[in-house]
Amino acid sequence: MPPHADLLLEERILKAAQRLWRTRGERGLTLRAVAKESGSTTPTVYKRFRNKEALRKALAERIRSQMNEYLFASQSLEDVCRRYLRFVEEHPHEYQLLLHAWSGVFNPELPRPGRAWLLGQFARRFGGQAEDYSRAVYALLLLSHGSATLLSIPGEKIARKEVHRAFLEIADRLIANNQVLSD
Repeated sequence: MPPHADLLLEERILKAAQRLWRTRGERGLTLRAVAKESGSTTPTVYKRFRNKEALRKALAERIRSQMNEYLFASQSLEDVCRRYLRFVEEHPHEYQLLLHAWSGVFNPELPRPGRAWLLGQFARRFGGQAEDYSRAVYALLLLSHGSATLLSIPGEKIARKEVHRAFLEIADRLIANNQVLSD
């Protein structure tokens, strides 16, 4: 009888890769280390992911999906900004990984669930069509990403606190005054 394929193998590999990335960052993500952490072998990992870049890409998509799920549970637009920073501060290595896969957020030919969700939140709160808020959403995304990038790298506590405070103040004002960005 032929051996049964491990249907959960890819999930095990990605979970192991995420644990390694979370604790060690880029230097911890080797295919050999992932194989060992997942209870598999290096050739088996190579069968699922042809190289480290393919594994990193799959891991980035997994983390983006987890981050979206966390953000989509927000109670308000202001809450999503707070949750965004909290995610980054609690998962700085994961956020650094997302820097390698940022272009999908701005590519109109790809699904962009975060952008669509934010557009819908603006339209529900302020009325009109979702696309009426595209500039406000892009402004919020760019502001969020810039602040999150700073907060995902080590720095002085006072400077980090100031970035955090300034981001929330500016984001709240941007949300409240989003009409300044409409046509």
